[in-house]
Amino acid sequence: MNIETRLAVTAALESAGWEGGAASQLRGLLPKLTHRPSGTTLRVLTQPGGCGLDHSGGYTVTFLAQVPDSVVLAACLAASGQLDPSQDRVELEKRDNWLGCLEAAGVDNWSGMEVAIDIRRGRTN
Repeated sequence: MNIETRLAVTAALESAGWEGGAASQLRGLLPKLTHRPSGTTLRVLTQPGGCGLDHSGGYTVTFLAQVPDSVVLAACLAASGQLDPSQDRVELEKRDNWLGCLEAAGVDNWSGMEVAIDIRRGRTN
């Protein structure tokens, strides 16, 4: 089982207020993040890189490993009501930039998180 391929998505969702990912991973469980106000949940599946989006309205969407992280992230934010088409484009670009920073830092382990934060702040050491 390989859950590292979706760590950038789980990290970005946690920064957007979703809960449960890091704690679940530390306990050796598959990450499951929940957006409390909407009840929407993202599960990382046992298939390498796969994940599922469970909407509080009763539907589930499964994303294969080939689906880009940015698509999964946008779907999660839209399903939870956090992605509003009228939202300022600058905010969306900031979120995309943050996901790019996480990916550039190699968040296949949590030690890369501090590097991503430095990249986001424009520091390159």
